[in-house]
Amino acid sequence: MGHIESLRAIAALMVLVFHFLSFHGVDGFLVENAMIRDYSRFGAQGVELFYIISGFVIYYSLTDTNSRIYSYYTYLLKRFARIFPPFLGILALICLVAVIWDGTYPYDAKQILENATLTVDLFRDSEWMNPIFTTLKVEFSFYLIIGFLVIFLRRHLLIYSLVLFAALVLVVFFHSVDLIHNTPFFIAGIVCSEIYKSRNLLVNYLLLICSLTVLVFIFPIEDTIVLIIGVSLILWIKIRSTWLEWIGRFSYSLYLTHGLAGGLFLFLIKNEKYLNLPGWLAIGLAVLVSLAFAYCYYLVIEKRAISWSKKIKY
Repeated sequence: MGHIESLRAIAALMVLVFHFLSFHGVDGFLVENAMIRDYSRFGAQGVELFYIISGFVIYYSLTDTNSRIYSYYTYLLKRFARIFPPFLGILALICLVAVIWDGTYPYDAKQILENATLTVDLFRDSEWMNPIFTTLKVEFSFYLIIGFLVIFLRRHLLIYSLVLFAALVLVVFFHSVDLIHNTPFFIAGIVCSEIYKSRNLLVNYLLLICSLTVLVFIFPIEDTIVLIIGVSLILWIKIRSTWLEWIGRFSYSLYLTHGLAGGLFLFLIKNEKYLNLPGWLAIGLAVLVSLAFAYCYYLVIEKRAISWSKKIKY
């Protein structure tokens, strides 16, 4: 499904562009036009687009697995092997850069351990070392839950319908909780995987409408827009692009590293003033630096994690 790789690339580039257009140096914003900066905030919805893709891909693969040989623990090990090595690698790089930059060690062992286990939010006095780690926490929480629930969801259409509908009802009352807040996006991805396979179309379209309804009445308009875009690009407008598919292959690395690579580049250019570049040129170069660094990171770290994950069979 090359169009899913293209969609991953779009999601990663949305987040990257949002962060770079929002970059604020000692002399102010790189992009002086406030309207452009305001519109660029939609790029943050790339995170929700990733959630839709995850719901689609994970449920699609799990429902293609023979239920007689499916092992929840094997599934978790497979997910861990795919996600955590690149994540722990960037965590180590953040620590290394911090030591080189400051000459001191700014993080203690407790904070590093809490970040490495994605449990920061369980402790009042702890902080995320990189804000994007919070989205990985949501993502992995989804893996934990859907890997268990799929055992029941695929047994009977009524169970599937009631569980997903109940999850959407929870959003109405507990949408301040991270995972519950993002449930409509994961459910949209799940029902898209069923629609893509032409299974139980009426039920799944109704669940998709319910997801949209929750977003319309509770969430900002941009969340509704990104869900409509994500569903459309999965089911009907299947973008195939050689460049996007190439970026999509290392989109996880790009998502993890763009803040370190491109963000550090912009900091050196604008705050340390190693080069006096116009804002748009600096942003363009930061994008190229981020892509180059992420591709190298993919070859060295992520590609090995993918290989390890593929060796683990359900």
